[in-house]
Amino acid sequence: MDYSSSSEMNSPSSSVIRNNDDKCVKSVLLFGLRPLWLQVCTPTVFPEYEYLVKFPRVVDCPAFNCSVVLNHTDEPVEMKGYDVVLFTNVYNWLTEDKWDWAHGNRTKGQRWVMVTQESPLYVPGVQPPSKYGKVTYDWTDTYKRDAEFFNPYGAYAPYEGNKPLYIDEKRFIQNKTKLIAWMASHCETLHWDRLKFVHELQTIINVDTYGKCGDGTVEWSNQNAIVDTFSKYKFYLSLENCCCDDYITEKFWRSLKLGMVPVVVGAPYEHYLKFAPPNSFIHMDMFDSMSELAAYLLELHTNDNLYKEYFKWRNMGVLTTHIMKEHFVLPLIDETQCSLLSKYLETEHVLELPKLDYFGPSWYESCTYCGRKSWINTFMYPKNYSRSEDDIWA
Repeated sequence: MDYSSSSEMNSPSSSVIRNNDDKCVKSVLLFGLRPLWLQVCTPTVFPEYEYLVKFPRVVDCPAFNCSVVLNHTDEPVEMKGYDVVLFTNVYNWLTEDKWDWAHGNRTKGQRWVMVTQESPLYVPGVQPPSKYGKVTYDWTDTYKRDAEFFNPYGAYAPYEGNKPLYIDEKRFIQNKTKLIAWMASHCETLHWDRLKFVHELQTIINVDTYGKCGDGTVEWSNQNAIVDTFSKYKFYLSLENCCCDDYITEKFWRSLKLGMVPVVVGAPYEHYLKFAPPNSFIHMDMFDSMSELAAYLLELHTNDNLYKEYFKWRNMGVLTTHIMKEHFVLPLIDETQCSLLSKYLETEHVLELPKLDYFGPSWYESCTYCGRKSWINTFMYPKNYSRSEDDIWA
């Protein structure tokens, strides 16, 4: 491919276009759209999201009396002239040659944004070569608190003013006959051996497993099936694929919403304390061994009074959660585009913004250990670990 050749794509000729109503229009380019989006935002899979992959499309942002013209390409030459370029591909498709062409076609004053809900270990598709590390991204849109656009997987907020009717914690004990469940479809993780962790825990207590890595099958996009399956369990293994600061994904928030108590390995204990409802979860750093963890779960399983303590927060505040498919299309939705527009309008007269190496200390090096206790870190992979699968999502 000759990236210097002319393009058939209608690149914006000006960063600001005015229509008859004197309403501004800005342009945003999705660069490297994950191919799977084009496969699932269809009438047969996610028909409600089909409109998201119709390019170009116009996103109206009434709060700013402005609109966004949203387009998509995977050709660097077509980046010219756009106000904002949004990088959002997880797969390792950008060669160093393509990165050279991308930077060569960058328009002066153009903002480059990395948008992902994944950890740095799982997004090689947006990691620039080292020579571009500190000159690539102006902003990030991630799960991390220090991102310019902070998009956590879920949130908890104490009630202010009038509270809803009292919720009896006993309802979260009823009809729960099973101990603990785990569901996963990516079995060989990059950071720690969570599959080995589950298998070792199974030698001590009963753990029912679902998904590609387990024995049972539940369709992840079928909310009714998920509710029917997991409503019988008291606990859920919320095991992240890597242990990174602030990285608390839908696994955790979904288990809370379903009325289970999440048993977590992932972000540091203190980070769960900041994000999660009080006394709503069980973290590995609370125990000195796996046997101690298992004994505590069995104690709660047989003591309803102790178990229901984990649900008192439901009368203190409210959860905000999103189902997994909503996170899947986050880079495409109108709200994301209007947030980008807001930031752009604030800075459009600044030709050059300071840039950070987001794959450097502030983000990549936030993925360290899975806890402070030595026993849990025996499951960490060594730095020279070599996977048997080339696909990071295996």
